[in-house]
Amino acid sequence: MLPTRSLLFALTFAVLATAPTQAVEVRVSPALSMSQALEQVRAARKAGDSSPATIVLPAGATELMQPVLLESQDSNLTITGEKSILIGAPVVSGWEKHAGQIIKADVSKLVPKGFIPKQLLCNGERQILARYPNFNAADPLYGGWAFVAAFPPAGAPEGHQWKRTLYVKPEDVRKWAHPEDVEIDIFAQYGWWNFVEPVASLDAQTRLLTLKKDCSYDLHPHNRYHFQNALEELDAPGEWYYDKRSGMLYFWPESSHLAPRDEHSASAGKADAHKSADTAAKDTLSSSRGARGLLYEVRLPVLESFFKVKAGAKNIAIRGLTLTGCHGSAITFERAEDCVVEKCVITQVGAFHGSGVGVSDGKNVRISRCEISYTGSNGISLSGGDRKTLTGPGHVAADNHIHHMGVYNKNACGISIYGVDNTATHNHIHDGPRMGVQMSGNNLVVEYNHLHHLCLETQDGGAIYTGGRDWISSRGSKWQYNLIHDIIGCGQESGGLKHPWFTFGLYPDDNSGGIDIIGNIVYRVAHTPIHMHNARDCVVENNIFALGGKFQFDLHGWTKDQRFYTSHIETMIKGYESVAGQLAWNSMRNMDLHPKDAIREDGTMMSGNSFQRNIMFGDTAGVKYGDIRNASPKYNTIDNNIAWNSGHPIVTGINQVGPDKGEPLVVESFDKTEAGKTPKGWGFNHRPNKDVNLVVADGALRVDCALGTPPNPKSVFHGPDVPIKPGAAYRVKLRVKSTEPTAKLSLAFASFKNGEGYWQVGSTSITATPEWKEVEATGRMLRENEAGWKPWMTAFWLRIDCHEPKGQVFIDDVRITEAEPLDEWAAWQNAGWDKHSVVADPLFVDWQKDDFRLKPDSPAFKLGFKKIPVEQIGIREPK
Repeated sequence: MLPTRSLLFALTFAVLATAPTQAVEVRVSPALSMSQALEQVRAARKAGDSSPATIVLPAGATELMQPVLLESQDSNLTITGEKSILIGAPVVSGWEKHAGQIIKADVSKLVPKGFIPKQLLCNGERQILARYPNFNAADPLYGGWAFVAAFPPAGAPEGHQWKRTLYVKPEDVRKWAHPEDVEIDIFAQYGWWNFVEPVASLDAQTRLLTLKKDCSYDLHPHNRYHFQNALEELDAPGEWYYDKRSGMLYFWPESSHLAPRDEHSASAGKADAHKSADTAAKDTLSSSRGARGLLYEVRLPVLESFFKVKAGAKNIAIRGLTLTGCHGSAITFERAEDCVVEKCVITQVGAFHGSGVGVSDGKNVRISRCEISYTGSNGISLSGGDRKTLTGPGHVAADNHIHHMGVYNKNACGISIYGVDNTATHNHIHDGPRMGVQMSGNNLVVEYNHLHHLCLETQDGGAIYTGGRDWISSRGSKWQYNLIHDIIGCGQESGGLKHPWFTFGLYPDDNSGGIDIIGNIVYRVAHTPIHMHNARDCVVENNIFALGGKFQFDLHGWTKDQRFYTSHIETMIKGYESVAGQLAWNSMRNMDLHPKDAIREDGTMMSGNSFQRNIMFGDTAGVKYGDIRNASPKYNTIDNNIAWNSGHPIVTGINQVGPDKGEPLVVESFDKTEAGKTPKGWGFNHRPNKDVNLVVADGALRVDCALGTPPNPKSVFHGPDVPIKPGAAYRVKLRVKSTEPTAKLSLAFASFKNGEGYWQVGSTSITATPEWKEVEATGRMLRENEAGWKPWMTAFWLRIDCHEPKGQVFIDDVRITEAEPLDEWAAWQNAGWDKHSVVADPLFVDWQKDDFRLKPDSPAFKLGFKKIPVEQIGIREPK
């Protein structure tokens, strides 16, 4: 093993040539500190030598206790080394026995004033901040969680503080000497990501936990969480705790860290061509004997960043280094120009807000051929540019291997790109809690990347994601020739964690627009390979969308009455008007449409999308070809595609049915129920508050409308059970009226069994008025061989959702009848979609072995499909 060296020890300074036209080199030796070496370079510049300079770091591990600040005077500088490792974490020594297997050491002299450590390294790997429940090494993602207790049947107490308080289960009540130090790490509300919040108190009698401040999202029953940062919770190997009052560090080493040093272990750190770069770095770091002469090395990350490249710096190159152990981002660029980070290994860096490399503003910063792993937050962040003029910095992340990001921050991604004219290309990104690439802005490019095993810990995310609540994002951008697969998702319900769960491959969300989505291969995704949430003006062509858990694609639009539209219309108008009339925006698709005019005559908003020459492929009966909600074929084109589900019928969810079959199965006029009573078999699915009733009045069934707080936001009620005939179609007819001028309702058939699951046919939207009118809805039950069918599905019921905040709705004369089902593909085409598309085997080379190349005689080529350059995707071989 190489001995650890401190940069505060020394660096030698060697001038290879004194002439201004030749390079200056500074090389590490026991002569100069890093700051002195940098001052030597600066002195040469002041003396008139403007030639490029190089600082060469030594082989082996070197401690760095202060960030290297590089400014305009340091331009034309390369920092490099051969097998050089920078560590921002001093070694902890002076260990003594505390209790049991726990040891302790005074680190008060190592920790900067006011700094609270959030990381500890042992043999180069992060350890676990003392927590309850304990980390579960056998199930590291989905094990080791507690869950917020459910409310009693009466619901949340009056005045419950949704963002500040929650109830723990009896078995999870804890007692701490310093509860003010304890944090809760919780996936709040819907589990989009986690929040680490300080605890104020935990009442052992009422089991009420109170936070010191509001969480950003509501704290719901069944949210998963753990407590951390209490000495009382240090009860398992690998855990540690820092006492800010005494400056004492407590640690329980893993047994693997305490193995006696022998010839085999001593040679374990030698170079191994089959090891990843970060593994080799850990081997090099595991070089010191700890307490009792046993082999382990404990380090405490206290460095903020290794390199901070400031405004005005140009032509800075950081090349070939390994960086590990800091609490902020390892490298940051702020308004720097023409800089590069290349062939570096960045691992075990960053606390909750710390990433691998962060770039803001400036121009032409390139991050390439780096391996970035085990970051607290993002792998790489690129931002900058002027959106009005569409001029950008041209930052690029290329040919990087990014994995296991978001160790602490579960909203982290592999690469984030914001602003204008930034690019993520030819990267390999995998094993992350949420997105692979997250972006917002204009003229952003995401291409030739290999993305997989993402959204492992969160739901409602995607391998590539963008939003567009301002109307102008992410117009002009390109998502092309990316290989995406195994996007998992994790949800949390009363029965525990669910995975795979609600998540997507490509996700243009929240009215994002104007993206070219070309030539991507997306398969094995929990929900849908591409989810277009009111995305508009997008060209989606020549893609392969395969093996989605629910659909192969979907278009879910907004309407003028949905909260998505009403909540964001002012932001959309402001965004549009901020660039309207700007010369650079003249060529953007459909920017002549003002958002105030976006609602069409049918009440829908989604428009301008061209979805053509794609292949939608499935292998499971019952998984839908596609799903379209609140989108019209008049304003969106879906055509000339290939549909195939391995010979199973193409299911579209458009349940056009023929005539009724036989007598009604349910006939309900409510005249046999006493006024003021709830009819037998009817009841609430969701009851906003205790004052909302479902009773017979004036010879009809009356429900009170109200909007409550989550998880009971609206009045939802159901009818009596009806036996399910698998594969059968049903029609419901009923009369409806409202006390309000208009009341939005939806009708659906649904099935539920407590502890087993919930299933629903797509809903039908209706509008009630003060006058009685007859409405109907249809739906088909799953066949026994279809995806989603479960043996417990023996009965269904009519579900009615009331979306209004006030008033009352009446229904009467309910009749449910079995009906003749029609072919769903024909119904889909009759609705105006895929009129020239074909149902045919696309003839992949070997999709069961993930080879989605097309055979020469594929019918897709006859529709104009072009070969996807699969061989060019991912990290390129260096030239």
